[in-house]
Amino acid sequence: MSGIETITMLSGLVYLLLFQWHERSGWSWQLFMMLTAAVWLTVAAKPPLSSLIVLAVAIVMLYRYKLISAFYDSRDQQLRSLVRYFLVISWGFVTIQYGVYIFQLHQGDLPWLSRPDIVDGFLPIAGGLGLRALLSLGITDYHHPAATITVLVISLSGLILGRAFCSWFCPLGVVGEWLHHFRNLLLPGEWTPPKWLDLLLKSQKFLVLSFLMFIVILAVPNVALPGYLMSQYHQAADMKMGAFFFNLNFISGIFVVWVLSVTMLFKQGFCRYLCPYGGWLSLLGLLTPLRIRRSSSSCLRSKGYDCDKCSRACPSRIQVHELISVRNIECTNCLTCISACPKQANAIHFGTANKKVSAKKLLAMLCVLLLLMPLLAHVIFDFWTSKTPLEQRRYLLDILSSLSH
Repeated sequence: MSGIETITMLSGLVYLLLFQWHERSGWSWQLFMMLTAAVWLTVAAKPPLSSLIVLAVAIVMLYRYKLISAFYDSRDQQLRSLVRYFLVISWGFVTIQYGVYIFQLHQGDLPWLSRPDIVDGFLPIAGGLGLRALLSLGITDYHHPAATITVLVISLSGLILGRAFCSWFCPLGVVGEWLHHFRNLLLPGEWTPPKWLDLLLKSQKFLVLSFLMFIVILAVPNVALPGYLMSQYHQAADMKMGAFFFNLNFISGIFVVWVLSVTMLFKQGFCRYLCPYGGWLSLLGLLTPLRIRRSSSSCLRSKGYDCDKCSRACPSRIQVHELISVRNIECTNCLTCISACPKQANAIHFGTANKKVSAKKLLAMLCVLLLLMPLLAHVIFDFWTSKTPLEQRRYLLDILSSLSH
């Protein structure tokens, strides 16, 4: 596991300890057990010494300047923004590290940076096939194990928390918002497509999702699955994905231009119209009891006020003020509607009908699912780091253009 992956996952552990400390108002046996487990996980993960030093220095500096308390006491949307920007910075380092690794590999040098395995999170087909092989055949994909774990934990997060991954953890959503804001600077104004066009555009992500599901479930029969997972094409899947975007031909160029256009033109354009992960999580999210809920008796509308602040604040254009329970596939549980609701009403919450789940608890659940579980997979099962030999990876890079299904 690379240094930046270690820092990111251990940061999730630090937040869980901080959450437990505040929830239990100081020391408790639960916090002591969590701290013991955190120390064991840190030691067992065998992280690079440099990453531990960076994390320790960051914690000391944050504590010294009282930024840890400020972070925990921040409002819901401030908390979400801080988490997203931290993860975007982490992904920025991952991108640079992977680029340097591939460049040095291509030059025939010994890479002085390790391969960050989290890049396999952008391989939904490899992850889906790996998960299917694990569940149906009991075999593991040792070339892209991080892809298998990523598909598993993101799917679990969808079943429990709906599309919260999209609005709290996904770096592509943040980049999409930046691109949209840049377009707004050049051409001010929000462009909302008519309903028929909105439905047509939304069908794209489900068409892509259907194609991916067809490949994962039907295209590769069980008898051929072990052979495919050992094939050179599969071993080079991450490099093939990178080549698609960075060695553009006419087809991939049109694809990139279309993605950028939709992302820049419409608010949340990529998330709403293009992302297959978002489509998958939206379907899984229909099964969870945890969702945005509005109390009609507490709502100012029941007292005669014409209030629709929650709906106007919603980035997904959901008419929250007309609903009791938000069961909409575009809801990402960003909690913006809760923040917009007048405090004297306090009519909206996230959770079940009878129990509220705070933003801090939602973040803690995401940390367990998306940061702690991959760390446990790495420590307990040694199932995160790719076992593809360096020389094999260099050979695959040399013949990359000739590899096909």
